Amino acid sequence: MGVIETLDNLARSLETPSKLGTIGGMAVEMIRGKIHSGHGFAPLSPATVDYRGSGRPLQDTGSLRDSITFKVVDGQTVSVGTNKPYAAIQNNGGVINAKKNWLWIPAAGTRQLQRRYGYSPTDILNGLKTEGYSIFRKGRTMCYREKRKKRNESGNLQNVDHVLYYLKKSVEIPARRFFYLTDKEMGLLMQEAGSALEQL
Repeated sequence: MGVIETLDNLARSLETPSKLGTIGGMAVEMIRGKIHSGHGFAPLSPATVDYRGSGRPLQDTGSLRDSITFKVVDGQTVSVGTNKPYAAIQNNGGVINAKKNWLWIPAAGTRQLQRRYGYSPTDILNGLKTEGYSIFRKGRTMCYREKRKKRNESGNLQNVDHVLYYLKKSVEIPARRFFYLTDKEMGLLMQEAGSALEQL
């Protein structure tokens, strides 16, 4: 069998959805594995650790990892990707600028309030106001005040304030590359593709 015939037969064999699906599934697991290992990723920022606790980058909820999927297109091509709009900047890094006035960066303790009131800053501010908490801005932070004063170490009553959000014009996201295939991984995919010839 000549080289041209071999390539033609390989191309025809890969047009079967089952073979393309196998290769797509392998590629998805390879990319997901990079998120799981976190090898070479920049560590979480101190602000992120305060907000969500310690952990590994890109693995807070697993939604990014689980969003990596494949699709067979026109029975001839397998496409691997994600529907998460933030995936590109997480992979490539970059700067996020406020579209209007400020970016609202959650502070420590805000995550618990998100579970109670909702994820958006508006949900949290409205929820706290409804329950009678005072909401106010202090410099570049949004805060809320406990309903009752508490005694300090000296025994005096004082207001207890909590930071909800840090207000910033922009934040820099470090590149954490996960969406790629190594030469070794490409070799494994080509090996799987080549195995189709044995079935002809």
